[in-house]
Amino acid sequence: MKSKVLFLLVRTSIPIIIYTLLLAPFIIMTAPFSRNRVPSYYLGKFWSWLILKTNGVKLVTHGMDNLSKKQSYVFISNHLSHLDTPALAIALPNQLRFVAKASLQNIPLFGFAARMAKMIFIDRDNSEKSIETINKTIKDLKNGISVLFFGEGTRSIDGEIKPLKKGGVILALKAGLPIVPITIVGSDRLLGSGKLYVKSGIINIIAGDSIDTRDYSEQTIDTLVEKIQSVMLANYKKYAENHLNPS
Repeated sequence: MKSKVLFLLVRTSIPIIIYTLLLAPFIIMTAPFSRNRVPSYYLGKFWSWLILKTNGVKLVTHGMDNLSKKQSYVFISNHLSHLDTPALAIALPNQLRFVAKASLQNIPLFGFAARMAKMIFIDRDNSEKSIETINKTIKDLKNGISVLFFGEGTRSIDGEIKPLKKGGVILALKAGLPIVPITIVGSDRLLGSGKLYVKSGIINIIAGDSIDTRDYSEQTIDTLVEKIQSVMLANYKKYAENHLNPS
């Protein structure tokens, strides 16, 4: 048993370090030559693909055919595992700007590469600065470039979808962009909270129907949040059952 855990730990950690050391410098070097960071985006997707492939993680996607690469969206997803970020980078067809906690930008090399790729780091202890950062982000969200929020604000420890924060919804209303609820199923079983190694397996990623935010305002934001949450909960219930009992 110990030898299996050691094998999984080595299989997980060493490749991630190697992939980051190899690809991060290219992301940093190519970033200044593209205003929209297209090369950085594809290098990031390749980094994500390598991590999932090396660890035997397969993605099963649903509803992606309803998304347009030319349309910008605000994606709001649940969050179960550190695997969610690379999984979403591969699954979603749009160029993404991930919203992440500010502490992640302090990771050597990775943090600098992520900043150069225009990932969005939010200081949760400074709401005024966070709002300023989000407002600056809006101008980049066009021609398919989209933003992704983990709606609960942090990873779920027990797998249940927690109440959603309003940050992503507020941005969507300000930008006039449609919201797409995203539901992740199964990533916590492959890399749970506190675990340092990845198990092989399947992650389901479900894109709900896009929601036109022009039908809502700041006065009806709670109704919009409830609608997003209800879609995520319904898809989680539906696909979690299939995930546990595949046909």
